[in-house]
Amino acid sequence: MNNRTCPLLKDPENYTPDIQDLLSNEVARNYWLVTLERTVAKFVDKAGELNPDNPKATEDAKSCLQKFRQLIEKIKSDPRTLIPLSVRTLLDFNEENLRVHFKDAWRLQKETETREALTHFRERIDEIDLINDFNEKWLELIKGVLAGNVFDWGSSAVAKMLAEVPTFGLSHAMDTIEERPWFIDHVNLWIERLNSHTFKSAVIFVDNAGVDFVLGILPFIRELLIMGTRVILTANSYPSLNDVTYQELNLYCCSAAQQCNVLKGAISSGQLVTIENGQKGPCLDLKNIPSELCDLMVESDLIVLEGMGRSVHTNLNTEFAVDSIKIAVLKNEWLAKSLGANQFSVIFKYEPAV
Repeated sequence: MNNRTCPLLKDPENYTPDIQDLLSNEVARNYWLVTLERTVAKFVDKAGELNPDNPKATEDAKSCLQKFRQLIEKIKSDPRTLIPLSVRTLLDFNEENLRVHFKDAWRLQKETETREALTHFRERIDEIDLINDFNEKWLELIKGVLAGNVFDWGSSAVAKMLAEVPTFGLSHAMDTIEERPWFIDHVNLWIERLNSHTFKSAVIFVDNAGVDFVLGILPFIRELLIMGTRVILTANSYPSLNDVTYQELNLYCCSAAQQCNVLKGAISSGQLVTIENGQKGPCLDLKNIPSELCDLMVESDLIVLEGMGRSVHTNLNTEFAVDSIKIAVLKNEWLAKSLGANQFSVIFKYEPAV
């Protein structure tokens, strides 16, 4: 895959994706090494359930955990073992490590959650269509993306919640989100922009399968399509946690299109395009994007980064040459507090092009 730097970056020469450099930040390093090791360890308990066709799933997961622990021990002795050292590079290492034994460790979970979410898709877009007030409609769409983004098995707090309440759905997640004004709340500025401007082309980096994509992102992009915007949806090239992969992106869009003429028309006309983003983990390095995606996004005047991995662990402070949105729910308490926020605080950071 021939990769290049994202053409929408304002200052590509000085771009660094990671919000925290764990090499220079000892406090953050000590926290994340322990936390990520625990997260990787938790997969051992779920491996057999998630991969019922693999009789060695638990054994393979333990092998992956051992390799990750070996890396952590080396880093504790010498932090320069992994350069750059960040949440992104540690997660990338873990995902590549998992793929030695598991083609897609979370495939069954993603399929189950997406199938269930699709049964509610028509109801969700009908609900949106009943809102006549433009401002209220967009606030509801944004809340839907945020509520959907709660469904992240990479967050220990959320994984516990989902395991304890099997019927946990979009409405439950809506109740989890803090009241406005949010921690970063540029919703009014965004809606004001939409009231006077139609975007030509939006490129959207998506996050989780299931409720997040089907009931959060798809209604959001559907409204952009209705307004006349071309939408480029881009997902990971390789499996990572319960994140949507490029192959799944096409399937999910086509399944939803069977219930929605807007999506069906946009797919057939080329107004809605799906493409891989070259990433191997849940974070986003915009200096490592496939050439085909770079060529497509050259004409874009809006970029949307969804989820903690793509818009907080990486790119929270990245400036773009076009309008941008970073949208996420802060599901890690330590990270939230390090930013001056609380667990489940909301980031909706809209920055017009300067």
